[in-house]
Parts: sequence; C-alpha cells; structure tokens
Amino acid sequence: MSIAVFGGYGTFGSLVARALDQAGLAVRILGRNGERARAFAARLGARHEGAAADATDPAACRRALEGMRVAVSCAGPFHALGLALPEACLAAGAHYVDIADDRTWFARLRRLDGRFRDAGLAAAVGCSSLPGISGALALLAAEAIPEVRAARVTLFIGNRNPKGDAAVRAAAAQLGRPFAAPQGTLRGYQGREVVRLPPPFGARAVYDVDSPELDLFPALIGAREVRVKVGFEARMATASIAALAHLGPRWGGALTRAMLPIARPLSRFGHSGGFVQVELWGADGASVASLGSGREGQRMAALPAAFAAEEMLREAAGPRGVLTAWEVLGARPLLAKLESAGYELREELTAPRLLPVAAP
Repeated sequence: MSIAVFGGYGTFGSLVARALDQAGLAVRILGRNGERARAFAARLGARHEGAAADATDPAACRRALEGMRVAVSCAGPFHALGLALPEACLAAGAHYVDIADDRTWFARLRRLDGRFRDAGLAAAVGCSSLPGISGALALLAAEAIPEVRAARVTLFIGNRNPKGDAAVRAAAAQLGRPFAAPQGTLRGYQGREVVRLPPPFGARAVYDVDSPELDLFPALIGAREVRVKVGFEARMATASIAALAHLGPRWGGALTRAMLPIARPLSRFGHSGGFVQVELWGADGASVASLGSGREGQRMAALPAAFAAEEMLREAAGPRGVLTAWEVLGARPLLAKLESAGYELREELTAPRLLPVAAP
C-alpha cells in the first residue's frame, strides 16, 4: 500500500481511486462504512484494500495511515471537518492532498504551512475544479494580459453528474450567506450574470459563490476584482437554487435537501460534463481560458487530486509546505495532463475594441 483515500468509495473519492488504480498504484480505500470500503477495493482489484476510518477521528486516522506515503481526503463537507487527518499526516510523515473548494478550510490549512515544511512534507489543498483547475487556467489566461484588473471564474455543472450528499450540504450552507470579495460583500447564489460557455452549453445564467480564488487571485494574477460563479445545466435547478438563496442557509438549505429525492431522478437527462472557465479583463484586452467537455465532468474535477498524489509519491525532491495543484504540478503540465485525459482546453484573446465598458 502507498496511498490512502479517505471517502474513497464516495462520488469523488471513487473517481480518485480509479485514476490511481489506472496509474498502477496500490490504494487503501477508507470510509466510515468498512464493508463499503472493502467491497469497493475488491472491485478495483486484488492489490487494493479497504478499511473503516473516520476522517474526523484522530486515532482512526493514525491507524489508517500506517505504511502510507500519501493521504487523499475526499471526505466532506470540508467546512464541517476538523484537522484530524492533516495532523495525522504530520505525525505519520505522509503527504496530504484534498479536493476542498471551501475557502475557510483553505485558510485553515495555510496556517499549517510551516509545520509541513519543517516535516519535509507537502499538503496540496483544493485539488479539484476550484481552485485547482481554475488557478491553472488563470495563470494561462494572464500570460496574454499585462495588467489584470478583474477576474470571473465559472464552474458549470452538467445535469447528469451525480449529486453527492457532501456537495449538496456544502452548497446549501452558502445559500444567501454574505461573504467578502476584494471588491466588497457578495451573497451566495445571488448576483446573477450570463456567461458564454463552450458547446454544448452556450450562454447560461450563473451565480456568486464563496471560493478560495477570492483570496488567491489578487496575489496570483493581480486581480483587484474577483467573482466566482456556479451554474447548472438544468435551468430549473439554477433558478430554484437562486430563489432558495433569498431564504438563507437555514431554510433554503432545508428545502434544498428536502427536494433531493425529486431532483435525483431528473439526473438522467442532459450531459455528464461541465466546464471551468476563467475570464480576465485588463487595460488593453481580455482573455478567456476554459477546460471541460460534454461528458465526465466529475472525473475531470477528481483528476488533479490523483495527479498530485502520484507526483508526491514519485517525486522525492518536490516542493514542500501547503500548496495548490498548480504549485505541485505546474499550471501548464496540469492542464496538459487533463487534456491528455480527454478534456478540451480553449484559449481566446479578445480585442480591446470588444471589451465591455466595465468588467462585469
């Protein structure tokens, strides 16, 4: 065994585990339900194993990491987790990877940077669509813009992507909740804008969400205004969640969870893909970079974690401390690996005369 995947039989954890299996690596599948963990490991193949482990239990994390070199956390929602697993990694001498897109969690892990450096370990945080892929796209798009003034990140999710409980709970917690952006206060799933996405989606309504890019992009690319948007292929779902945002996280969240049994059967329709798109505006032009496909959008979101874990396992002299996916792998190499996995990378530079009077 070499890599432990917590939440390894869940929606995203299973995709990370499959990617590691396809890379020829042995995986220990972990989760609260030991029977499910062992059953999924058996389906993956004989070189894998499964066991019960709760990512919030320090003792269970330490036991689960025996003999492991890398731990990948796909257990969520991250805003409800403590630091049991990262602390266990520090104690066990294991690198850490997660798929968190939670801004508060990202800041908490950043405070452990010195401890991971001192231990000679790496902790790769947010190795998913946001901010892992979006950050790499922003660096690519910024190459064409001498001075970035504003950035808009869009995560667009196809209707046929499974709706995991942790993802639903994380989204519900943001409904109508105020949060700080570099340009002022925004509210979760409000601030409607229309963005133009690659085929098969086209022009779609999207809404504000709280995400680590709001803290990362001012330093990363110099953006003074940052918005992170989310939209869904099912127009009714997009409109419904925007309406629920006006009820706030308590009542809107309760209604969202109550509607899941109705919404899940509708996931048979539409596309399983999605896109991450980054638009940058500067004094002399605008630049757009996107990555995605009409199919297997959740696989795309899971692959950066698998790539980072594989890199940490095989690269003895890599960077140390608390990092992002693009810091572990490099922005262009990460995007190239995702292209090789079947996803389309698009870049476009907009002429200054076509710029809006003000960035959105």
